[in-house]
Order: sequence, then C-alpha cells, then structure tokens
Amino acid sequence: MTFRPLAAAALCVAALTACSTTDPNAGSGGDGKGVRTGNGVTDSEIKIGVLTDLSGPFKAGAAVQVQEKKAYWAAKSAQGGICGRKITVDVRDHGYNPQRAVSLYRSMSPNIVALQQVLGSPVVAAVLPLAEKDDLYVGGMGWASVALDYKVAQVPGTTYSIEAANAVDYLVDTLKVPEGSTIGHVYFEGDFGGDSLAGAQHAAGERGLKIHPIKITPQDSDMSAQATALERADVKGVILGAAPSQLSSLASVLASNGVNVPLIGNTPTFNPALLDTPAREGLIKNFYTVTSVAPYSGEGAGVKKATEMFEKNAPDGAKGWEVPLAYGQAELLAKALEAACQSGDLTPKGVVEAMHKTSDLDTQGLFAGKLNYTETGKPPARTVFVSRVDPEAPGGLKVLDTIEGPSALSYTFD
Repeated sequence: MTFRPLAAAALCVAALTACSTTDPNAGSGGDGKGVRTGNGVTDSEIKIGVLTDLSGPFKAGAAVQVQEKKAYWAAKSAQGGICGRKITVDVRDHGYNPQRAVSLYRSMSPNIVALQQVLGSPVVAAVLPLAEKDDLYVGGMGWASVALDYKVAQVPGTTYSIEAANAVDYLVDTLKVPEGSTIGHVYFEGDFGGDSLAGAQHAAGERGLKIHPIKITPQDSDMSAQATALERADVKGVILGAAPSQLSSLASVLASNGVNVPLIGNTPTFNPALLDTPAREGLIKNFYTVTSVAPYSGEGAGVKKATEMFEKNAPDGAKGWEVPLAYGQAELLAKALEAACQSGDLTPKGVVEAMHKTSDLDTQGLFAGKLNYTETGKPPARTVFVSRVDPEAPGGLKVLDTIEGPSALSYTFD
C-alpha cells in the first residue's frame, strides 16, 4: 500500500512513531565559498531551534534557559556570527506534552539546522527518533541514557544513571552510610527517573546497600505518603529523580517528621525558589545534588562568563544552575557549527558529523570533567559536581567537590 506524504505525516504525529518527512539536505547548495548548506542556513542566517517547557513542571528553569540562550546567540551574532552568518533562535513551548512536541518538531525541523534543546524526558523519547531520521543535531535533551543510542544527540555532560551511581558512592564514601543500609529512591516514571533508578540500583549492589524504590508521576506533588514509606523502611538516605515540587514536599515532610537523612537529587531536582518555601530548613540541613553542570556559584571561568552575561541581560532574572547549563549548551552547539563550517558542510548532517569529532573538550568549569563525543553509545564524561544547599550562595547551591566514583566507573550501557 502506498501512502501520500501528508497522510504518512499525519499518522506519524498521531502515533508518535519514529518516522519523518523532513529531508535535511533538500535544496542543499553552497554559499559560493565552498561551504555546503541545507535546512536552516541562508547566505546571511543560521536558524536553530529550541523545544522547551514554558508552561509545564519545569517552566521556571526553562524560562531562565531561554533568556540565556537568546543572550548568547545575540552576542555571538554581534561578534560576526558563525560562518559569516547571524544566528536566530526559534523557541517553541511544548508544555511537557510529547504529542504537542512532535507536532512542533515537524513544523520547525525543515527550517532549522539544529535543535539546541529538547527539554523533558518524555518529549525527548518522542522527538529523538524523528531527529535521527532527519540527521538533525539535538543538544540539551537532558541526561537520560536513551540519548546515547542516537548519533544526533549531544548529551551535555553525563547521564542520570551515572549521576545516581555517583550519589550512592558519595553516600558511602563521604557521608558514611554503612554497608547493609537501605536507601530510598523516589523517581518519576519514565526515562528520567528510570535511568536514575538504574544507576542507583547498580551502585547499591556494588556497595552493599539495599534500594527502596518509590515510583511517582510529575502530577504527584504531595509526598506525605512517600515520606511515611521511607520512614518505615528506615532509610539512611534518599535519591530523588524528580522535579523541584516533589523535592519541596519531600524535604518538608521528612524534616517535620524528624527524619534527617541526606537527600541527593539529580540535576533537574533543585530550584533556588524552594528556599523561599517551608522546605527551606529541611533543604539546608539535608539536601545535596549531583550534577553534570556547575551551579550558578561555580568558580570556573566558563561559569563566570555565563553568569555575567545573564546578569547583564536579565538583571532581575532567577539565578540557578540553568544559567551555566544554557550557556554550556550554546557553547557546545557553537563549536559544532564552527567545525562544520571549517569542514565545508554546514548542513544538518554536517553539524552532527562535526560534533562527533569533538574530544577532550575543556569547558572551563561549565561541565564536570572533559567531554568526549567521538564514541556513540558512551557518555562523554562520568564526573559530576556534588553541591549542597547554601542560602548565601548565588543560585542557592555551593560546590563541595567533583567526583567520579567506582560505581559510576563500572556502570555499563548494555
């Protein structure tokens, strides 16, 4: 049976299937200077896309990232752009809805050379197969391990699984949780939380601990029942693969119940606005986070550039780890675009190929450890920042250390 293109596209959207109608090299030509061009590139402009969550559970941090991205590319364009072209950004809000994200992807993909960000693990799972068929670069899609299976994906640091494995190592080696103890793991159903749980389970097995898993959804905002379950399990620590609203509730309830054990969150878990809620004291006393990206108060030169740009362009904006992340994502894509220009292939596929030639990349403290993108299927790093809540630090977090624990090193991606 033969389908007309429009019918096939409609079926793809309806079923969220991994099929695509975009040809990234359609109409490919040159710029008269030996550089091949395709979708999203004209003689004067490079257009990139952002699929983000400005109205869902991560809207606060997403808005901060959009501010920083726009400032970065405006500055880059003012300095002469890339390959003699200014850079424009097409921002779309999917509201954490995968089907809406697929529809938005289809409308924007023929007109962009790369997607700087796709925010939200369910959205990433829906969009990445489409981008893979289109040979369209996807950066900043979170840290779910599923992204490692796609050659178009540039993970900004390590994965949730490696973060969680490092968290268990930190509980044992630094916070001295004894062998044989039980630790809780509260996690979102799906690629984010499931990946975090996989890393924690591996590390617990390596370090002689037991995991008490509790699955939740983004709609679960009252963690009273979960806190009670953790208390009954006599946990000596908790790993949280969820969003700030769940952290706020869990920290508040545990503290009010007198359960003072370390809470360690994956990268997306913390937002500095939580320090203005009843969760404040519980967070100050008990919360840590393991992250690929430096917090706002990071000491690296790259972080300083990011925060200076943010404070200049959004002086009243909310300070958080999202600022170094947005700047770092833009830096990664800028390097890929510049390398694609130098290789003479500024098509979507050319950008992906240029990205995979990047190795031993020092981001001046934006990301923990040097990044290597030459091996598909492996994370570019296994090192994370460990930070603790500090209300005196800009952005509410202060780096304690960078670690690459034994369980993080032994974790495999089979």
